Amino acid sequence: MLFRSGVTGTQAKKRHGFMQMIEDASHGVFDLICTREVSRFARNTLDSLNYTRQLGRMGVEVFFYNDNIWSCESDGELRLTIMSAMSQEEARHISDRVLAGQSISRKKGVLYGNGNILGYTLVRGKTSSENTYEIVEEDAETVRMIYDYYLEGMGAKAIARKMQELHRQTAKSGCKWDATKVLRILNNKTYAGYIGYNKSYTTSFLDHTRVNVKDRSQYEYVKGNFPAIISEEKWDRVQLLKNQKVTYTDNGVKGKRRSADKWTRVLRCECGKTFKRYKWRTNQSGEICYGYQCQNQVQNGKKSFRIAHHLDAEGYCDLPSICEWKFDFMLKKILSRIWENPKETGSVLASHIKNCYTVEKAEGDSERSRLLREKNRLKCREERLLDMMLDSQIDKETFETKKNQLRERMDGIERLLQENDETDTLADAENISRNLARVTEVLEDVCELEKKQVSEHLVDSLVTRITPTENGIFKWYLNTSLEDGEIIPFVAEDYILYDFFTLDFEQARNYRKTFGNYVRASQWRDLKIEVYIKKE
Repeated sequence: MLFRSGVTGTQAKKRHGFMQMIEDASHGVFDLICTREVSRFARNTLDSLNYTRQLGRMGVEVFFYNDNIWSCESDGELRLTIMSAMSQEEARHISDRVLAGQSISRKKGVLYGNGNILGYTLVRGKTSSENTYEIVEEDAETVRMIYDYYLEGMGAKAIARKMQELHRQTAKSGCKWDATKVLRILNNKTYAGYIGYNKSYTTSFLDHTRVNVKDRSQYEYVKGNFPAIISEEKWDRVQLLKNQKVTYTDNGVKGKRRSADKWTRVLRCECGKTFKRYKWRTNQSGEICYGYQCQNQVQNGKKSFRIAHHLDAEGYCDLPSICEWKFDFMLKKILSRIWENPKETGSVLASHIKNCYTVEKAEGDSERSRLLREKNRLKCREERLLDMMLDSQIDKETFETKKNQLRERMDGIERLLQENDETDTLADAENISRNLARVTEVLEDVCELEKKQVSEHLVDSLVTRITPTENGIFKWYLNTSLEDGEIIPFVAEDYILYDFFTLDFEQARNYRKTFGNYVRASQWRDLKIEVYIKKE
């Protein structure tokens, strides 16, 4: 008689001892399997029937002695089916209890996992709800650098190369960095002091397949009981910046590049698609004129074409192509209605900035910030050293030696901080003069509406979105705070109608004459403009 012990479960293929038993049975190693009860054989009705039938074909009988079932008897399969169904139901109840327990633990803010996260070490409490993270300053510095580099405009691949150049350590693979590791850090809200739940789920209690949740909006975040490595505001800025660089599809997330054209960046068709810029024509002077066409039409044709060819026309449009000069024309008219004197406005703004100008040092960008973090890290080490002496892990002599070494390093950092402050004071004076000159130059460029094309700075700062419609209305959504570079997701409901006017042929002809061009009356269609500004 051969005795074997194994692991019970709902998925037989993951039970290596069970599968070895089936393999031995196929080689005639035994002809009888004795099992205490059906639930010890399998908790899946289908597995119970399939494997007992398979064993029966091999000449092996299964005896469940608590249930008094012989698999080869006439009523054996019927009784086995009933008992297997009961075992499967028991497994379902166990799964429900586990899920309920997980829901309670989420409300308590329990930390899941083994704590293998860059920048933190897991500190276990008396109970799981008392588990917390403690910052590992050297690794936390790596995390801060990754967030700072990303906000400076570096991509995930470039940051990975930078981390390798600086010999920064990953969580468990040395200095082997890649874009995936960088993005995993940028996506992890733990660094802002939050615990993330619902990032994956089990499809069925029978097969235990774990599936990752792709829709990040479904994640549940709970404020943790541990210190944050980065501020919540910085984490939000990074997420908004990342969302501008990707497109969400049914198959997941796909990256996209920022358009080099100022109008393409803000144009969205009524059908929801972006626009393609193309060469409209070349004037007699040799000047190239550009036009914009809905990407939906470029790829799928116009709605009228699809209707004529008996194709599905839902979600398509007949929006005519738009010549580039019309956008400059419309924006200048909008601004002339908002600003009575653009040049005077620019001068007032430049004067105000000069009076209020201060040098702001971005967190994590300066050498001073790095030195301060190093100083704090050494202070933490000194405190841990004291704890070790009090717990008799080291003697007093060792404590004094290590403490003196840390003090010497902190004194050196203090000297570097003083030198850094003196250098920064001189540099700041030069930077203030240089930056104010640049600000004045930009404001003059932005407020100069007599040029043929409006400034790219002005479009990026002021125009959030332009939505042309088939009935000739152009909806302009303006960010009147003029905060250049502010990363805010567009929501049309956040804007209210501020102004509405129409530009006719005479106005267009006079405008075009100013720059030595003309417009054909037969091809002209009045521009109906709606101006929306963001609610306070």
